[in-house]
Amino acid sequence: MFNFKHFLAHLALVVSMIAAGGQAAATPIYHVNIDTSSLGSGPAFLGLYFLGLAGGPAATATVTDLIGALDGTADLTGAVTGGVPGAFVFSNANGGGELVQAIQLGGVFSFDVGFLMNAGSTGTTFGWALFDTTHYLGVDGDLGHFFLEPDAAIGDQVVVDNAAGQLSVVTEVMEPSTGALVLLGMLALAGRRRRGSLRF
Repeated sequence: MFNFKHFLAHLALVVSMIAAGGQAAATPIYHVNIDTSSLGSGPAFLGLYFLGLAGGPAATATVTDLIGALDGTADLTGAVTGGVPGAFVFSNANGGGELVQAIQLGGVFSFDVGFLMNAGSTGTTFGWALFDTTHYLGVDGDLGHFFLEPDAAIGDQVVVDNAAGQLSVVTEVMEPSTGALVLLGMLALAGRRRRGSLRF
């Protein structure tokens, strides 16, 4: 006899497992928080760049929710498009792209970034830095980097180098859709287990 509820529970379980598998293969979203309160006040620049080597597999970086005391519009060079509000999309084509945003020091700046990359053995680097007209601020160089390694195992394809310590903090963001899929899968399993225990 066909049990429709049993069929729906199995279908929900299969769909959630397939979808969760697809999400696991996707590059996570990272939140970068930069606290400039220890650097005094005044004008400076926030730089973001995405650089690829010649012959490397195609990759993109999408930056969203760039917030803080921004001055004017960002200066974009190379393979990057977009603006605030909205997203900046960087490509590693033809060497990559760079964003320079004028800012006012003294507060917190943040952005989210996610990556897409094709398979291959050559990586791409995404970096961020603070500087003024004469030198870097906070550290002698970039505040941090994401190194994309497309030939690494799923889950290890992005290496985070947060050189600036507490000045720049990087956290991985769990996407709401991923959490919902995990919850759906757990509910389907719990429903199946409960029905199984009632049969015996």
